[in-house]
Amino acid sequence: MRYLVLAALVAVLLGCVGQARAGVIPIPNTAPKGDGADRLVFSTETTDTIQNDPDAGLHAVDKETGVAYPSGCRQVDVAATATSFLFKSVVYRFHQIKHWCWHRGLVYDERHAWSFQGSSTACFNTAYPPNAWFFAWHGHAQGGHYSEERAWVTNCVFKIGSWNQLYPDVKIWAHADGSYDHTTTN
Repeated sequence: MRYLVLAALVAVLLGCVGQARAGVIPIPNTAPKGDGADRLVFSTETTDTIQNDPDAGLHAVDKETGVAYPSGCRQVDVAATATSFLFKSVVYRFHQIKHWCWHRGLVYDERHAWSFQGSSTACFNTAYPPNAWFFAWHGHAQGGHYSEERAWVTNCVFKIGSWNQLYPDVKIWAHADGSYDHTTTN
Protein backbone atom coordinates (compact mmCIF):
# COMPACT_ATOMS: atom_id res chain seq x y z
CA MET A 1 0.00 0.00 0.00
CA ARG A 2 2.85 2.37 0.82
CA TYR A 3 4.34 1.79 -2.61
CA LEU A 4 1.05 2.63 -4.34
CA VAL A 5 0.78 5.91 -2.45
CA LEU A 6 4.44 6.70 -3.18
CA ALA A 7 3.97 5.88 -6.88
CA ALA A 8 0.88 8.11 -7.04
CA LEU A 9 2.75 11.04 -5.47
CA VAL A 10 5.68 10.58 -7.85
CA ALA A 11 3.26 10.54 -10.85
CA VAL A 12 1.65 13.77 -9.65
CA LEU A 13 5.02 15.47 -9.20
CA LEU A 14 6.34 14.23 -12.54
CA GLY A 15 3.22 15.53 -14.25
CA CYS A 16 3.82 18.96 -12.76
CA VAL A 17 7.52 18.94 -13.68
CA GLY A 18 6.73 17.79 -17.22
CA GLN A 19 4.20 20.59 -17.61
CA ALA A 20 6.64 23.18 -16.30
CA ARG A 21 9.29 22.09 -18.79
CA ALA A 22 6.84 22.31 -21.68
CA GLY A 23 6.59 26.08 -21.39
CA VAL A 24 5.75 28.93 -19.10
CA ILE A 25 2.00 29.17 -18.69
CA PRO A 26 0.58 32.20 -16.91
CA ILE A 27 -1.32 31.38 -13.75
CA PRO A 28 -4.88 32.70 -13.91
CA ASN A 29 -5.79 35.25 -11.29
CA THR A 30 -8.81 33.42 -9.91
CA ALA A 31 -9.75 31.86 -6.61
CA PRO A 32 -10.47 28.16 -6.09
CA LYS A 33 -13.94 27.03 -7.12
CA GLY A 34 -16.46 26.21 -4.42
CA ASP A 35 -15.84 26.47 -0.70
CA GLY A 36 -12.04 26.70 -0.90
CA ALA A 37 -11.51 22.99 -0.23
CA ASP A 38 -11.08 22.34 -3.97
CA ARG A 39 -7.55 22.04 -5.27
CA LEU A 40 -8.27 23.22 -8.83
CA VAL A 41 -8.64 26.74 -10.20
CA PHE A 42 -10.86 27.14 -13.26
CA SER A 43 -10.46 29.83 -15.90
CA THR A 44 -11.16 30.68 -19.54
CA GLU A 45 -8.63 31.54 -22.23
CA THR A 46 -9.34 32.92 -25.72
CA THR A 47 -7.35 33.68 -28.86
CA ASP A 48 -8.76 34.89 -32.17
CA THR A 49 -7.86 35.84 -35.74
CA ILE A 50 -9.91 38.07 -38.08
CA GLN A 51 -9.55 38.04 -41.90
CA ASN A 52 -11.29 39.77 -44.79
CA ASP A 53 -14.09 37.88 -46.47
CA PRO A 54 -12.46 36.44 -49.61
CA ASP A 55 -15.63 37.15 -51.61
CA ALA A 56 -16.51 40.68 -50.49
CA GLY A 57 -13.71 42.60 -48.78
CA LEU A 58 -14.47 44.45 -45.55
CA HIS A 59 -18.03 45.58 -46.39
CA ALA A 60 -20.66 44.23 -48.72
CA VAL A 61 -23.46 46.41 -50.06
CA ASP A 62 -26.83 44.85 -50.79
CA LYS A 63 -27.59 45.92 -54.40
CA GLU A 64 -31.36 45.93 -53.80
CA THR A 65 -31.51 47.92 -50.53
CA GLY A 66 -28.16 49.75 -50.53
CA VAL A 67 -27.50 48.60 -46.94
CA ALA A 68 -23.81 48.05 -46.16
CA TYR A 69 -23.09 44.88 -44.18
CA PRO A 70 -19.76 44.08 -42.58
CA SER A 71 -18.15 40.91 -43.88
CA GLY A 72 -15.12 38.85 -42.95
CA CYS A 73 -13.93 35.62 -41.40
CA ARG A 74 -12.86 34.89 -37.85
CA GLN A 75 -11.36 32.00 -35.94
CA VAL A 76 -11.46 31.82 -32.15
CA ASP A 77 -10.01 29.33 -29.68
CA VAL A 78 -11.83 29.30 -26.34
CA ALA A 79 -10.49 26.98 -23.64
CA ALA A 80 -11.79 25.82 -20.28
CA THR A 81 -8.67 25.48 -18.11
CA ALA A 82 -8.15 23.72 -14.78
CA THR A 83 -5.03 24.66 -12.79
CA SER A 84 -3.69 22.97 -9.68
CA PHE A 85 -4.14 25.35 -6.76
CA LEU A 86 -1.40 23.56 -4.84
CA PHE A 87 1.27 23.19 -7.58
CA LYS A 88 0.22 26.16 -9.80
CA SER A 89 0.45 23.95 -12.92
CA VAL A 90 -2.13 23.39 -15.65
CA VAL A 91 -4.01 20.13 -15.13
CA TYR A 92 -5.89 20.33 -18.43
CA ARG A 93 -7.20 22.61 -21.15
CA PHE A 94 -10.27 21.71 -23.19
CA HIS A 95 -10.52 23.86 -26.33
CA GLN A 96 -13.22 24.65 -28.84
CA ILE A 97 -11.80 26.07 -32.05
CA LYS A 98 -14.46 27.79 -34.17
CA HIS A 99 -14.17 29.37 -37.62
CA TRP A 100 -16.93 31.29 -39.41
CA CYS A 101 -17.40 33.86 -42.15
CA TRP A 102 -20.17 36.44 -42.47
CA HIS A 103 -21.55 38.29 -45.45
CA ARG A 104 -24.75 40.36 -45.90
CA GLY A 105 -25.94 39.54 -42.39
CA LEU A 106 -25.52 35.76 -42.74
CA VAL A 107 -23.07 33.34 -41.14
CA TYR A 108 -21.56 30.77 -43.49
CA ASP A 109 -18.51 28.49 -43.77
CA GLU A 110 -18.86 27.58 -40.10
CA ARG A 111 -16.53 24.91 -38.71
CA HIS A 112 -15.79 23.90 -35.14
CA ALA A 113 -13.71 21.23 -33.40
CA TRP A 114 -12.29 20.42 -29.98
CA SER A 115 -8.82 19.63 -28.66
CA PHE A 116 -7.51 18.53 -25.27
CA GLN A 117 -4.22 19.16 -23.49
CA GLY A 118 -3.77 17.29 -20.24
CA SER A 119 -1.09 16.59 -17.65
CA SER A 120 -0.28 13.09 -16.45
CA THR A 121 -2.98 13.36 -13.78
CA ALA A 122 -5.86 14.17 -16.18
CA CYS A 123 -7.40 11.24 -18.08
CA PHE A 124 -9.51 12.20 -21.08
CA ASN A 125 -12.44 9.77 -21.23
CA THR A 126 -15.03 11.00 -23.71
CA ALA A 127 -15.83 13.85 -26.07
CA TYR A 128 -19.59 14.10 -26.30
CA PRO A 129 -21.28 14.76 -29.65
CA PRO A 130 -21.31 18.51 -30.31
CA ASN A 131 -24.44 20.62 -30.22
CA ALA A 132 -24.60 23.10 -33.10
CA TRP A 133 -27.23 25.09 -34.98
CA PHE A 134 -27.89 28.40 -36.72
CA PHE A 135 -30.10 30.93 -34.96
CA ALA A 136 -31.91 34.14 -35.91
CA TRP A 137 -29.91 37.30 -35.22
CA HIS A 138 -30.70 40.89 -36.27
CA GLY A 139 -33.55 39.84 -38.53
CA HIS A 140 -31.74 37.07 -40.41
CA ALA A 141 -32.66 33.43 -39.85
CA GLN A 142 -29.02 32.41 -40.33
CA GLY A 143 -27.49 35.49 -38.70
CA GLY A 144 -25.79 33.53 -35.92
CA HIS A 145 -24.36 30.11 -35.14
CA TYR A 146 -24.19 28.30 -31.79
CA SER A 147 -21.78 25.47 -31.01
CA GLU A 148 -21.02 23.54 -27.83
CA GLU A 149 -18.20 21.05 -27.20
CA ARG A 150 -18.24 18.92 -24.03
CA ALA A 151 -15.99 16.24 -22.53
CA TRP A 152 -15.53 13.96 -19.54
CA VAL A 153 -12.19 14.13 -17.70
CA THR A 154 -11.19 12.09 -14.65
CA ASN A 155 -8.30 12.07 -12.22
CA CYS A 156 -5.89 9.30 -13.32
CA VAL A 157 -4.12 9.04 -9.97
CA PHE A 158 -6.59 9.59 -7.15
CA LYS A 159 -10.13 8.32 -7.65
CA ILE A 160 -11.36 10.29 -4.63
CA GLY A 161 -10.99 13.92 -3.67
CA SER A 162 -12.06 17.28 -4.95
CA TRP A 163 -11.70 16.46 -8.65
CA ASN A 164 -12.67 12.86 -9.24
CA GLN A 165 -14.67 13.68 -12.41
CA LEU A 166 -15.03 16.92 -14.36
CA TYR A 167 -17.10 17.86 -17.40
CA PRO A 168 -15.50 20.78 -19.28
CA ASP A 169 -17.97 22.57 -21.54
CA VAL A 170 -17.26 25.38 -24.05
CA LYS A 171 -20.13 27.26 -25.75
CA ILE A 172 -19.69 29.88 -28.51
CA TRP A 173 -22.35 32.08 -30.13
CA ALA A 174 -20.97 33.54 -33.41
CA HIS A 175 -22.69 36.55 -35.02
CA ALA A 176 -22.90 37.87 -38.58
CA ASP A 177 -20.93 41.02 -37.70
CA GLY A 178 -17.88 39.06 -36.52
CA SER A 179 -18.64 39.39 -32.82
CA TYR A 180 -19.13 36.41 -30.53
CA ASP A 181 -20.06 35.45 -26.99
CA HIS A 182 -18.78 32.46 -25.05
CA THR A 183 -19.12 30.62 -21.76
CA THR A 184 -17.08 27.84 -20.19
CA THR A 185 -17.75 25.51 -17.29
CA ASN A 186 -15.84 22.65 -15.70
